[in-house]
Amino acid sequence: MGIFKSKEEKRIERTIEVRKGINSLKRNIRDLHKHELSYITKAKRAKKMGDKDQYAFLKQQLKKTAGQKRSRERQLLSIETAMQIKNQAESDADFAKSMGSVAKAVSDVYGQVDFVKTQKNFEKAMMQAETLQQQMQIFLEMTQEHVMAGESEGQDDFVSDADIDRMLSEEVEHEEAENLDSEIEKGIQSIQDELEKDK
Repeated sequence: MGIFKSKEEKRIERTIEVRKGINSLKRNIRDLHKHELSYITKAKRAKKMGDKDQYAFLKQQLKKTAGQKRSRERQLLSIETAMQIKNQAESDADFAKSMGSVAKAVSDVYGQVDFVKTQKNFEKAMMQAETLQQQMQIFLEMTQEHVMAGESEGQDDFVSDADIDRMLSEEVEHEEAENLDSEIEKGIQSIQDELEKDK
């Protein structure tokens, strides 16, 4: 690992060290318990043998071992409790960080929204739209005037009323001729159908 460690790397290292300490205490307690049992067995033998000095010595060692065992058990209880408090504190810290991130995100969102500026831009856009509509209306009116002026100017020079009347008459005659042709075709078809039936 590099010289400069992140907070997370340091936290993991601390957790590993604490777990090593807990495991070491548990092993030591197991060993002391085995020693207790061994001293008890030996003390019982010394008592049966009537060896008072050996019995007194073994009792002293048993007392010392039991005291060490109790001390290690208290140490283990303290470090396990501290570890639990640390885990709770880290959980609370994670919660606080998460809430801080959420609060910052919400603050950033509202910080990006400038309602006064938005209102001004909206009003400006509405004014521009209204101005554009007015300009479009003026433009259309001017265009209409030019178109009407163009239609009236010189139109009599190109097409007379007599020309228009003749065009309309020709169109009517053409339509009547088409209708007549259609009626004739229908009549011929009807005759042919009758002849087919007689065969």
